[in-house]
Amino acid sequence: MAVYTLQQIFSLTPAVCSCYLLCGIQILLEVLKSLRNARITWPSTLDTIQPFAEAIEKKFPLLKGCFGFVDGLNLPVLVSDNDDVQNAYYNGWTCSHYCSCILVFAIDGTIMYSIPNAPGSWHDLAITGPLYDELLRNTPTGFQILSDTVFPRKSGRLQSRILAPAKRGDCLPLTPQSYARLKLLNKQVVSARQAAEWGMNSLQGSFARLKLPLPASDHWFRADVLQVVCRLHQLRCWMVKLNQTQTVYNSVWDELHVVSREFPKMLFKILKNNVTLAVVLR
Repeated sequence: MAVYTLQQIFSLTPAVCSCYLLCGIQILLEVLKSLRNARITWPSTLDTIQPFAEAIEKKFPLLKGCFGFVDGLNLPVLVSDNDDVQNAYYNGWTCSHYCSCILVFAIDGTIMYSIPNAPGSWHDLAITGPLYDELLRNTPTGFQILSDTVFPRKSGRLQSRILAPAKRGDCLPLTPQSYARLKLLNKQVVSARQAAEWGMNSLQGSFARLKLPLPASDHWFRADVLQVVCRLHQLRCWMVKLNQTQTVYNSVWDELHVVSREFPKMLFKILKNNVTLAVVLR
């Protein structure tokens, strides 16, 4: 709902309405922090991370040990009067002003890790530093996340923690068998990473405020808004359980459950028909 609509309904001046909105966001954030379903938690144990990896591997057999999807999101901000602030949020690649966010999604659509409200001029390596620490220090061995080619992963330790599609300039296998496997792996990585796009679209589609430019100078207000959005998204995923990522990966378990449940009936039906046929032939 637009601000001017609230002003018309409740007969408020813009200054009073802004005060109520600011106070309301802070109260809502405190309430969301106290709710368990609204928390953003990293799967640091084998028991919590294994189901995610198994579901992805069931759908994409070559993606072993992958448990999440990471992607970046640029949100528009207003142009600040302060030259230093304007320079910090100016993105030379897109020629516009943004604040950058890094989000890691799970197979149920929830957010496992978030780095919101970073200046748009920062490089991805500077933004994703805390995420790399989580992957290296607080993640069981043998598990990794899926990303695109934008995220740097030059070190050997990061290459075992982040799986991304091959890009121009990478060394290709010499044998036809290895090249075919790499091509298939690349295709599965690109297909699986679509879940990150679904998560970003769910955020922006459910919270229209993100489509409007955020204030450039009020850093704390942007941080509160982004935290409220992420935590409301968590609550929506747990309570409503309607998102494209969860629908796709739940269908994998549903298909396996149906096959395992119906397999004895199918098998015994075939055996019964064979026995009946044998009796008739006799």
